[in-house]
Amino acid sequence: LTRLEQCGCEMVFCLGDIVGYGAGPSECIKLIREREIPAVMGNHDEYVTLLMDPGVEKLREDVRQAIYWTQSNLSMDDLRWLASLPMRIETEEFTVLHASFHTVKWAYCLDEATFTANFKMQTMPLAFCGHSHSPLLGIDVPDDTPYVDYIRKTIIKPDLKYMINVGSVGQPRDRDPRASAVTYNLESRELELLRVEYDIAAAQARIRAAGLPEKFAVRLQEGR
Repeated sequence: LTRLEQCGCEMVFCLGDIVGYGAGPSECIKLIREREIPAVMGNHDEYVTLLMDPGVEKLREDVRQAIYWTQSNLSMDDLRWLASLPMRIETEEFTVLHASFHTVKWAYCLDEATFTANFKMQTMPLAFCGHSHSPLLGIDVPDDTPYVDYIRKTIIKPDLKYMINVGSVGQPRDRDPRASAVTYNLESRELELLRVEYDIAAAQARIRAAGLPEKFAVRLQEGR
């Protein structure tokens, strides 16, 4: 957030999965709420709010373990706030959501096939998502497969349709352990990926001290 402020960002959006992996869920929620950052619901946010839902038992063991731990370390007020998060935020210029526009809930935007499925349902020319934890640029190419690539500094063209995967702050999947965010200038239409170093060792130590799955600590450093 400090880096985004230094870049002169006037509005910040959180694209979900605020909780469900790390050892500071209440702190993350407090930060988002105190700064009044608009946020959408991620799948892990939803899982945490499903206190008695049998569907949680179908999740992978490591995910389920983290979900139960997070539930027990959040107040009812925090849980109610998570449950109230919208699935999408619409602005005049773009849409913000966690996963994709696919009819299947929590579908990913990862490759040509998944971006193709998304673009069939996406009506807004520009949208931003997370979920896959890998920063990717997807462009709907008329009469062809979508163009999908790693995000570089890009000018968003008004006559094309884009889905921008912003990556993640923690739990990366692209082998880069730094925190990831994307900036977009409404006037110049310039989009850029930001990478920020943070104290990974401290975050790993908290995960291990909490007894959360080792996988979540290792991934912070390995980025996969």
